[in-house]
Amino acid sequence: MDKSFNKFVFGYPMLFEKKGDQYVVRIKELGIKQQSQSRGRAIREVFEEIREKNKLNLIEPKKYNCELSYYNDLQIRLFKINQKITKFGFSVIAEDINEIDILKLEKLCTEIDLNKLYDTYETQNIENEIIKILEPYIISPHLRALNMVSLIMKTNHINKFSHIIEQSYLSLFREEYISTVMILTPVIEGILLSLYEFRSIDKKPKEHQLLNKWAELEYNNSNEKIPHPFIVDEYIRAFIDISEKIIFTKHQIARDNSYFNRNYIAHVMGDGRFYSRNNAYKLIHLIDLMAHVLAACIGEHKRYAFNRDNTDYKLRLYYYNNLANKKDIEESKRHIFNSHLNFKGYL
Repeated sequence: MDKSFNKFVFGYPMLFEKKGDQYVVRIKELGIKQQSQSRGRAIREVFEEIREKNKLNLIEPKKYNCELSYYNDLQIRLFKINQKITKFGFSVIAEDINEIDILKLEKLCTEIDLNKLYDTYETQNIENEIIKILEPYIISPHLRALNMVSLIMKTNHINKFSHIIEQSYLSLFREEYISTVMILTPVIEGILLSLYEFRSIDKKPKEHQLLNKWAELEYNNSNEKIPHPFIVDEYIRAFIDISEKIIFTKHQIARDNSYFNRNYIAHVMGDGRFYSRNNAYKLIHLIDLMAHVLAACIGEHKRYAFNRDNTDYKLRLYYYNNLANKKDIEESKRHIFNSHLNFKGYL
């Protein structure tokens, strides 16, 4: 058994073993066993089996009565919410939401039927209800500035796109949702390609290969940080849910998912309203999710220890607030973009 690699899902520990060229992943208590030449693929198969068993009410979560009980319980709560709202392109980031709003999401989830095929009108209504709860966090100048400076600009794989993500924030505050969607859709894939260590001279990996690599991410225990490993594991799983069930699905079913589809958007495959406010919010939220995961696994997740007297943070907060109030301060804008390592100017 590989005791150095740990993951938890729905409260259950996943056990890893290498047999020849095969990775074997088990959850003993549930009799679940998946194997593949790709460890990430085996992990994804376990995620999917847990997801389907939970959908059919065939399993109960595993709970601990120890010092881990809080994080164990939180992982289970997030799983249950994500099981419902990832179907609509959203997830929960525990660090970015208060308990009252988690309770609101839990209440909303009681009204979502995983076994029902919702029509376009019903899907739109459910998305709008989710957004009522999450919008204050998505469009918060404080959270945008804090996540940008403490996570996105400082973490490998995502920091090479920080200036592009910054532009999407400016579009967000200006309510230019077409720009936000068109900017961030390729960035999601770009981050995954960077994590995969793809080079432009290489053959481009398939989407499932990118998600396999993402599934293999593991919490870095070398430093104390927030969030807890249980929570990071659920973030990793939720991202996979959204990606393989919606973003990377066939473009022919894009309409069923509010046109939240990588191919449909990137190639502008029709006149569907892929550029909606809802889809812009989903992408902003997904970038946040990726930033939290990557910072916790391969960087240093120091968001809550971040010095809020930092100049880059304060200037962004000032500028974002002004944008939100429909005021554009060009001097602040120039400083913000010039502070990015990979920003090479517009000309």
